[in-house]
Amino acid sequence: MPKPTLQQRLVDALIATGRGTVVPSRSRKYVTLKRPDGSFFYVGPAGALRFGKTVTGSVAAPEDFKRRLLEETNP
Repeated sequence: MPKPTLQQRLVDALIATGRGTVVPSRSRKYVTLKRPDGSFFYVGPAGALRFGKTVTGSVAAPEDFKRRLLEETNP
């Protein structure tokens, strides 16, 4: 069985920790997850994690946030 991509691991971690739910998106580049506060997470194909109201208005999540998120779900 192939190892899941970083993108899939991040999406799974965001869902497992209750930080987002996958929603349909017009973007073909990013997987979009809706946050409980109404904004969105955007996860790119190489594992880029962004958050904000729109893709163009989003900002990159800090690397330590990504690392802690992955450690929480895959100790």
